[in-house]
Amino acid sequence: MQNAPAHTAPHDGFIVEVGGQFVSEFVSLTAALKAGLELKHRDAKAQVKVYDAKDRA
Repeated sequence: MQNAPAHTAPHDGFIVEVGGQFVSEFVSLTAALKAGLELKHRDAKAQVKVYDAKDRA
């Protein structure tokens, strides 16, 4: 199985974006929210978004 190109958005799981850029993908919403909150704590001005990849596919 080949990896998807870096510019291709994931279709499964939960996505964390910072400033409109894909940062990471998680299997569970809880893990994605935890990572998003950690990023937000590092930089309060960052625009962090967590969403279900299926909603954006």
